[in-house]
Amino acid sequence: MTPKKTYKIILVEDDAELANMIQTFLTSEGFDVIWVDNGLLAVDHILSDKPDLVVLDIMLPGLDGVEVCRQIRQDFNNPVLMLTAKDDDFSEVSSLNTGADGYLNKPVRPHILLAHINALLRRNQSTSVNNNVDKIHIQNLTINLKAYTLHIDDQEINLTSGEFELLSVLVKSNGIPVSRDDLYQQLRGIEYDGIDRSIDLRVSSLRKKMDDDIPPYRFIKTVRSKGYLLVV
Repeated sequence: MTPKKTYKIILVEDDAELANMIQTFLTSEGFDVIWVDNGLLAVDHILSDKPDLVVLDIMLPGLDGVEVCRQIRQDFNNPVLMLTAKDDDFSEVSSLNTGADGYLNKPVRPHILLAHINALLRRNQSTSVNNNVDKIHIQNLTINLKAYTLHIDDQEINLTSGEFELLSVLVKSNGIPVSRDDLYQQLRGIEYDGIDRSIDLRVSSLRKKMDDDIPPYRFIKTVRSKGYLLVV
């Protein structure tokens, strides 16, 4: 029997009491958790250790979490889950626009945190295991679901795991609009609550990286009352 993989998580949190609670809980759930309490140190740890997932607080000494996420994203594509005590749209937008895959408000409820972590790991693992398709050419895009890469003409576009998974879902829909509800279920692994805007923000981030963020869109269209589609 193949042993279950132990996932490595880097927890970046300067509140020692909260960090100890999260580390103890996640360790009891079978994760290998490394705790870092400083944003500057976090960048080095994440890029050298290459964890399966990062839990990243926004308010940190050294560098804040948004800047940490921005700095690691060129070389780190695994999921990043942001934590914040701030309940405002600016924090959420900043986090997702710099490459975060999820966003969770404090106070942290351990089992809710675990559900988000498992959903992100499932999505990331599914993408890695099932990407066995040859290169797909759409307009001047070259999408390799096996190699996890996107090229526009001859230029490679650096995407986060969340952005590429969104693109993969749209590719596999073969020109049929995918509703926000379906995208939320496939990308987050949980039901859409009717309020969360993370999917819309991820679409906006992907469009921006594809230099397609000004209507009329060339690649990712918004179909009223239907959802999003990739123009094939």
